[in-house]
Amino acid sequence: MMGGGVMMLGVGSLMMLLIIGLPVLLVVAVVGLIALLKRPAATVFSSPMQAAQMSAPAVMPTRYCSHCGQGLQAEWAHCPKCGAPIEAK
Repeated sequence: MMGGGVMMLGVGSLMMLLIIGLPVLLVVAVVGLIALLKRPAATVFSSPMQAAQMSAPAVMPTRYCSHCGQGLQAEWAHCPKCGAPIEAK
């Protein structure tokens, strides 16, 4: 007789999980998706550097690193990619 009671308890718990848990999970997923879609595009990126690159206007490099070829801005003294010192021109 005990076996049947344990089986019914398991089935009841499963039904409760489906009836209550599934709608709650669905509501949380919809709210999360809406919150993600309302964010500005710059905050969706994984790092602040990516967000800054998207919001900053494109600057064409005037010179390049002699070690790695990375584009450099005029006021930089070291390459941001490899760290090599930049020769002044």
